[in-house]
Amino acid sequence: MTPAPQKEINCAEAIEHLYAYLDGELTTELELAIRRHLAACARCFPEFALERGFLRFVQARTRLRGVPDPLRRRVFEALFADERQQPG
Repeated sequence: MTPAPQKEINCAEAIEHLYAYLDGELTTELELAIRRHLAACARCFPEFALERGFLRFVQARTRLRGVPDPLRRRVFEALFADERQQPG
């Protein structure tokens, strides 16, 4: 029995799914495709490394100090404003 072909993705697809990849929100197949792409792509890996570093910084900062109330309020307001603008 031959193994199923591995999904190949291009740079645009890798960047499009980068945040979902960092958050662990992808299917196994897509996660593996992005991991392979990042391992081989000198153009995409630096952007991934930057976003991963920023995400880790934010996570560490919020663990140490918690999210300040004004920031939390602004984030929620932006999210809810965005939802109100969506049709439907």
